Amino acid sequence: MPKYKVYTEWTGYSVVTVEADNAQDAEAKVYCGEYNSEDALHTGSGLDYGYDHEETIEIRSIGNV
Repeated sequence: MPKYKVYTEWTGYSVVTVEADNAQDAEAKVYCGEYNSEDALHTGSGLDYGYDHEETIEIRSIGNV
């Protein structure tokens, strides 16, 4: 299955690596929380900013698993 990195931004940012059939499925998995938290980098941990108005800014295919 292809693997994608989904980049999002809000007051902070996140980069999440997920396995998905296509970029749209990858984005949906990120927004539904269907990923391993160890595969996510973000500035939200410990900050009181929250994820208000989060939006996808880029999705990159990084190969097959």
